[in-house]
Amino acid sequence: MSEFVFEGRATLFSGVKSKVFIDDKEIATISPPVEFGGEKGYPTPENLFAASLASCMNTLFLLIASNSKLGIQSLETIAKINMRVEGLEKIIFTKIDFTINVKFLKDTKWEREKAYSCFEIVQRICPIRQSWGESVPISFHLNIL
Repeated sequence: MSEFVFEGRATLFSGVKSKVFIDDKEIATISPPVEFGGEKGYPTPENLFAASLASCMNTLFLLIASNSKLGIQSLETIAKINMRVEGLEKIIFTKIDFTINVKFLKDTKWEREKAYSCFEIVQRICPIRQSWGESVPISFHLNIL
């Protein structure tokens, strides 16, 4: 069994803004949400988290699709995260919603069936679901373009 370690770094930059680094490469300047005293016009850590989850689902779908010989022309995943704040002692994610938009190289009934099969596997082996269990509802939607 393999275990991987992934690391990111956030360094306070100015006021409440931070610079975010991966492998010593700056990828963004972020600010907390305006609701938490952050500055408008910057991505938030929650935006970055949602984008990372979307990218993870893209990778997972691509790996499964590749094994299924599904020809993909384009793939986009949108992750929406709901969060509830109940004071400083309780800030929790309450829901994650993934929408996967896929377009095939060749749109046939067979490719659509393979896509739905891949989609079912993605839902079953989603690392977020396996890590958090059912305590945070996770929904999935597949749109064939």
